[in-house]
Amino acid sequence: MASTFTGDPPARRRGWLGRGAKLAAGFAISALFLYATISAVPGDKLLAAIASADRNWLLVALAFICVDYAVKVWRWQTMLRGLGARVSFATAAVPFMGCVALNNVLPFRAGDVLRVVAFQKVTNLPTSAQLSTVLLERLLDLLVLVGLLFATITIWRVDVLPAPLLHGIEVASAAIVAALAIFFTAPGTVGWLSRWAEVRWPVLRPLTGALLRLSQAISHLSAPSLLARLFAQSVAAWLLEGGAFLACGYALGFAQKPEAALLALSVGTLSTIIPSSPGYVGTFHYFTAMTVAAFGIGEAESTAYAVVIHGLLWVSTTGCGLLLLATRGLGVALRSASARRASLQTEQGS
Repeated sequence: MASTFTGDPPARRRGWLGRGAKLAAGFAISALFLYATISAVPGDKLLAAIASADRNWLLVALAFICVDYAVKVWRWQTMLRGLGARVSFATAAVPFMGCVALNNVLPFRAGDVLRVVAFQKVTNLPTSAQLSTVLLERLLDLLVLVGLLFATITIWRVDVLPAPLLHGIEVASAAIVAALAIFFTAPGTVGWLSRWAEVRWPVLRPLTGALLRLSQAISHLSAPSLLARLFAQSVAAWLLEGGAFLACGYALGFAQKPEAALLALSVGTLSTIIPSSPGYVGTFHYFTAMTVAAFGIGEAESTAYAVVIHGLLWVSTTGCGLLLLATRGLGVALRSASARRASLQTEQGS
């Protein structure tokens, strides 16, 4: 009987069908939100608003984005060093920016897989440790974005968002806080359960071993001093990205308020949690334009704003990431991935 490791044809077929259905659903959701964003705006007015963007302010926005992602690379380098990896900033930039670029153009978070698996020779860390850095990164980003959103609403007393959206954000915030609590408090429990299960059911040893390594990596990242540094870096990065959102408003000729920029950043970025096509097309545009329009900006200008800021983010990060992969990282990644496959095949054969 063929095992699932060697590839049972019906199982493979079901897997491909499932992935194909998810991909099709993501593109359908993106198309729906994109249509809802641009259908109410005459095409000539939208193009005119985009063409009117001030190039100097766009360069300012681009500079904010560059520094923003430099801080995010620095944050990942801090995590890796916290786990004992001797990684320079330039070395960490290759898998990090390559991950962002591939997530922008490929489905199923392919970039995250590359960062966790294919660049192990760069960090010399086990897969579970690299996975813990990605998990912590996502949780910190969610925490900061939700914090910025509620700080904006509270400090500036902004009440432009619809009540159902605010309720949804509250529910998501509770889920994020719960996830953070589990992430920071569960490592010891996970480790104890893994060892207990391994004694009771030795067949689970590969799984329990992976969970144990993951819990150990998480415990290293949960040191208060390290968490404080990572949180400060996260706040700095997202405030810099907020600067890009603010500069984009000035580029399009409306005196954008800081609270509008921060709210557009928070709502637009959090909307990328919704399943969609690679690059978060449609969902990001719809919620970003809706937020800016709530401050009295015209439909053409608010839609142009969403298109321009998304374009700046997508082009800059995708171009930088693909360039780094092509010039510095692709060979390392392929050699590391090949070695990883050979190791897995050896383990399965034994």
